[in-house]
Parts: sequence; structure tokens; C-alpha cells
Amino acid sequence: MNVYETVINNLEKLKNNYGLDYNDVDRLSKLKDGTYNDVVNGNKTIDLIELISITKIYLDDISKVFNPKMRMPSFKNLPQAVQEIASERLGKTEKLIEKKDLIYYCVLIFQKHFKIGSNFTNSEIKSHLSKELQEAFKGKSIEWDKSILSKYIIFTETTQQGKTKPEKIYKLLEEIPVDLVKKAEQKVGKSWLHK
Repeated sequence: MNVYETVINNLEKLKNNYGLDYNDVDRLSKLKDGTYNDVVNGNKTIDLIELISITKIYLDDISKVFNPKMRMPSFKNLPQAVQEIASERLGKTEKLIEKKDLIYYCVLIFQKHFKIGSNFTNSEIKSHLSKELQEAFKGKSIEWDKSILSKYIIFTETTQQGKTKPEKIYKLLEEIPVDLVKKAEQKVGKSWLHK
């Protein structure tokens, strides 16, 4: 895939992720009707000025669309017009993710994905979070011994090699109580949980 294809592919991901249609893209980027549709279908190429105006619908930093592994911008960082379209058509809204709620996400991950006696690392737990949550909790450590889960988890005194450094291995000792699971569901919901 060349650079131009990468950019168009990323613009399409942005359009689809936030519920815009071709006419919205033309209107918001002040292009002639039908332009963006022709670009996506390969009937027309766009120049740098048009590319910038389309990218600015979603992002202030246009360099991001050149990245083949571009991440979607968070809802709160989108321009107002795109937020309104996403809210109206997809029901998307800004979710306020509190750093202190990480442990409640962990409760639901244990309940769904781990059996009593399972060993795990923090990165294995975080891999069960949605991409948006992984981004929100990036760099946030989980201190089991200081958490509401401290009596259900122990450090096994062993490590395994992680991506950049050794990771501690923990063990789930017993089932997490139902009332704690219910509290976690009330705090953070379950829609983000992978099937």
C-alpha cells in the first residue's frame, strides 16, 4: 500500500467510525458534491489542499493519517460537528474514563475470563480491555496488594519475560464475590467486554 492509499484508507476508517457519509465529508471539508466519493472509488485523486481539508474534519494533526497503524482520536478531541453526527447516528458519546476505575474493569475481566487458580500478568489483564480503555489506562500500573482485590490475588514470586521487561506473575486465589462484581458492573458497565 502506498502513502496515498494509506491516507485514503485512514480517512475512510475515520468516516465510518464516526458515522459520516460522503456528503458530510464534502460539506465539512468544503469540497464540491461527489468529490470524496469519487476519490474513494478511484475516479479522482485529490491534491494536498483537499487532503488537508478532509483530514481537518477529524484531526488537528494531519500527519496522523499517514500512519498505517493510525489510532482513532478520542471522542472528546473530535470537532463539534463530527461529535454531533456520531452522537446522532451511532449513539456515540464521550465516556469519562476514571483512572481509579481500572480495578472495576479488572473485576469483570476476572469474572469473565479467568478461573480460580489461574496465573496472569498485568499485561494479560489489560489485553482484555477495549482499545479505547487500553489507551486510557496506558502507563497505569495495577497494584493488587493495595486494591479491593488484594485478598483474592497473590504474587507468585515468579516473573516471565514481557515485551520490554520481566513481568510479575500473579494468581487468582478465589472467586470474586458477587456483590463486588455487581458494583463493578454498575461503575463501568459491561458493553466493553470482549465476547
